[in-house]
Amino acid sequence: MSQSYYSSIANTFQDYAVTYNHRLFNHFPMSIVALERFGASTEQLEAFREYYCERLVHMPTSQSDNQEELNEFAAIEQLTELILSQLECDGIEATLKMRLPELLNGVGAGNFYAINRLAYAVNQNNKNDIAVSLALWEILHLSLGELGETVLKRPTSLLRNVSKCIGHIRFGAGNTTDRMTSVTTLIDYQRTPHQPEVIDFESIANAAATIYKMSGDFTMLHSVTACYSFNQLTKYIEDESLGLRYLWQAIVVAYLSAGSPAMTNVEKPALLPWPEIVAFCCGTHNEHLIELCYACRHLHELSGKGVFHQVAAHYVTLYSEPA
Repeated sequence: MSQSYYSSIANTFQDYAVTYNHRLFNHFPMSIVALERFGASTEQLEAFREYYCERLVHMPTSQSDNQEELNEFAAIEQLTELILSQLECDGIEATLKMRLPELLNGVGAGNFYAINRLAYAVNQNNKNDIAVSLALWEILHLSLGELGETVLKRPTSLLRNVSKCIGHIRFGAGNTTDRMTSVTTLIDYQRTPHQPEVIDFESIANAAATIYKMSGDFTMLHSVTACYSFNQLTKYIEDESLGLRYLWQAIVVAYLSAGSPAMTNVEKPALLPWPEIVAFCCGTHNEHLIELCYACRHLHELSGKGVFHQVAAHYVTLYSEPA
């Protein structure tokens, strides 16, 4: 059996820092997985790699002038080595079952970057990248407070209600984590129930895709990919229901942090066939579009819900139109 493209370059992933250009996250490992599973040719994979890696930052050395960067690198490296030792000793399953319960209440870490990178690494059995992802999740861990009381309403109805109570607050410039933290300090957020009484994976994933489809907000794109990632990690999560509540809580806070973007009914897009969507993704260098469509195809196959196909088709059509 020939070696996969991912396997042939996996040892290069740790050459690059997890962020670049003022806190943008490095999606290189995840995009390569999605492209290869989409059936991208070696030429397409190489083209993406060459294009994408130009923007990335190599791991800082001790000669770096940026002390904050050095301190962050040292913290990630130290924790990564510790977790990697555990993975080598106990294995992937035992390590995840031990660590995930302590991390799930901070599932929004890095606007869901940590859980997304972890899911892809687990799917590839890449212990090095699993260790990096878990270390990031722990370092970026973002607790959003108590889950609060439940209400017998659909997730999207609850979201609309809590956004009305808080109002369309515009937070100052800063990254998503800063804005999400600001939301948790609002009294109206703390007092307004946002948890559905009945919770299951399908309803949360469907709500995430619906919110993104109706709002078009970039922050909410990551809630869709996070649902895919959560599903990939379910077998390592002892209390799936509790995990789903933390996932939904993070989606709600991410939405509020974006200023509660208007959710309006949109016309159903012409549904491009999945082979056309996949072919477009294989030729693009847009990492977010690649991972969105990859997640949507999986969630569509899993649930049969048309919203996932609609989201993928809409954004491929949008990005393929001339500027």
